[in-house]
Amino acid sequence: MCYNKSMRILGKIIITFLCLINLQANAVTFNILTLPADLYGVHENYFGFVEPSEVFATDIITYLNASKGKVVSPDLYAVRAKLAKDSQLKSALDGALKKFHNSKYIDYKTFRYAATEFNAKSVLLIRSYTTSKDNSLKRSIWDILDITSYFRLSHDFYLNTNVVLLDTVNDLPMWQNTYVKKLSNNEGFFIANNYAQARTEFEKLKKYSKHIVSADAAQNIILRFFPQVVKPIESTPVKIEENGGTLRYNSSIPEINKPKEKEPETMDYGEMLLDY
Repeated sequence: MCYNKSMRILGKIIITFLCLINLQANAVTFNILTLPADLYGVHENYFGFVEPSEVFATDIITYLNASKGKVVSPDLYAVRAKLAKDSQLKSALDGALKKFHNSKYIDYKTFRYAATEFNAKSVLLIRSYTTSKDNSLKRSIWDILDITSYFRLSHDFYLNTNVVLLDTVNDLPMWQNTYVKKLSNNEGFFIANNYAQARTEFEKLKKYSKHIVSADAAQNIILRFFPQVVKPIESTPVKIEENGGTLRYNSSIPEINKPKEKEPETMDYGEMLLDY
């Protein structure tokens, strides 16, 4: 009698184990191709720093690849290495990214082709630029830092970052967010008198990326594919800058240049899950 009871328990354990293996084998993984607008930037700025869009992209990829196989994305090194072997795709993608950076125009045909080459059905685009309070001219953050430092200009400058997730199968935007951060301190200065001070600004940017923009973007991206299964990212408050600045979020479906018959219904995908 004890033998039969033990065998029943053992049988249940084996069945449970096989079910878990089957569920793991059938787990769905979504591939995303992450592309910063400055993927082919040559770092022509005086300080030699990478552009913010690349910093954000790298951090977002790290967060996505830490989602235990739910959503994965190749790192930028792998992306560049593969594109180096296909000059036609590299040239087309370079042009499409420049259009996105300059006007937020989305070339679905090119991005769809690129996603296919990386076995993905979604593309994540990231662009970042700096504007002033009285001038909407888009400039690189490092160009602004160089100019303001040389002429010791006092003005309010803002770092604007657009993150857009595309469904390249249906040519639709799945989610987007706009992040705005004030760069100038309370006295209106955004300057660096030497390389060490410039490096400090770069470190502030990396903290802003890791703890705010990339953490929030990655979480919302995962939620597009796995609704309500991701726990909010826990992070301790991080001091980004000594003097107070502004940080604004603007979440909505972007207005994309595409045929009217393909326009999606207006939906609100912009819930923010992090409270900073």
